[in-house]
Amino acid sequence: MKLLSIGLLACAALLASQAVSAQGSGPSAGAWEFTLGPVYTLSKSVNFEGGSSAKLESSVGGRFGIAYYLTDEFSFGGDFAYGRPNLTANVIGANGTANFVENGRATINSFNFTGTYHLLDGAIRPFALLGVGWNWVSTDIASGPPVAGCWWDPWWGYICSGYQPTHGASSLTGQLGLGVQLNFNESFAVNVDYRETWIQLQNANGTPGFGNIEALFIWRFGGGY
Repeated sequence: MKLLSIGLLACAALLASQAVSAQGSGPSAGAWEFTLGPVYTLSKSVNFEGGSSAKLESSVGGRFGIAYYLTDEFSFGGDFAYGRPNLTANVIGANGTANFVENGRATINSFNFTGTYHLLDGAIRPFALLGVGWNWVSTDIASGPPVAGCWWDPWWGYICSGYQPTHGASSLTGQLGLGVQLNFNESFAVNVDYRETWIQLQNANGTPGFGNIEALFIWRFGGGY
């Protein structure tokens, strides 16, 4: 599935490049750019200590960010990504005998600082990026019995309510990406890329990597055009 997705990504980039004007050119030092677009996350199974596991289904989310060009080739910026895949968890009890399956959804948010280097100048620019940041994961799978509490509200008086605690985690992330930038003119471009994100999930076996296929639209301003 991953190889097929990468192949489709390459075909899309090749077809899109035919529409790029021969006069299109890349950005220059001092330019700012804003990015926004969809992110397709490939399915992933994660194994945890004790035998439990979780499978995140493929899903479509989004990413937006901003970057500044320190040179004509190198930019530095930050971006925020969001996804909400379906989740199936196979839970093993502490004694190793209890085995049950829970289904739900996971909300995944991440913020990353990224450095991007463009290999060529002109309308079509291959690039590589490195990123580091922080990831937040929350699920709708219960982590215990409901919790209730009562308090005095200054407007509504004495209130009793409850909530359901759920599984969640936050952790460091690292990223590596490769792609191609299609510059239609100095102010507008499209990035098509594959990005792998490694997340340090607590109690996971190793550091799982999650693959993303992205098509990000870019709007620029400033710079020495």
